[in-house]
Amino acid sequence: MDSGTIRNHISPVTIKRMGLPLRQKENLYPLVTISGNLILYKDGIIYFKTRPVKVTIKKQKVVIYFNVLSLGKDKAVLGMPFL
Repeated sequence: MDSGTIRNHISPVTIKRMGLPLRQKENLYPLVTISGNLILYKDGIIYFKTRPVKVTIKKQKVVIYFNVLSLGKDKAVLGMPFL
């Protein structure tokens, strides 16, 4: 499935449940929907990312960062490099 995103995202609820440490992003950026509207989370700006997270995907271990974003029912979304 192609999510269309180029970055990895994780929900604040999942971060809290997993106890992942966060840090402020150095380069803030706005995130818009496919129709061009800013996302409703945090005034449309991505402010935080996780520290490095070790993830195993199909037996391949990688270290990635997740940007924090309210995702509705999804817990995390992987960007295109993983698809």
